[in-house]
Amino acid sequence: MSADHERDPRFAYLEWLAMEARLLRIELYGDEYWADKQLTPCGTFAGDFHMGQGEWKDRPQPSTRAELVLRTVGVVMDRAA
Repeated sequence: MSADHERDPRFAYLEWLAMEARLLRIELYGDEYWADKQLTPCGTFAGDFHMGQGEWKDRPQPSTRAELVLRTVGVVMDRAA
């Protein structure tokens, strides 16, 4: 684990993904009962990104996308603080 998980973008990304999934479940299923259920669709067009060809470990790891995704969605990262 990172010595400073509060500023490490990998941990911020994991937190963001978890909350994004929670809120999307509420949006899709319309009820907070579903917020913490592990309902994940399968067979969508996005499935091949991780599991399509070869081993996922042979491709860029999720942590390599952390800062890019967070910046893209407008999460401000202050590494100097």
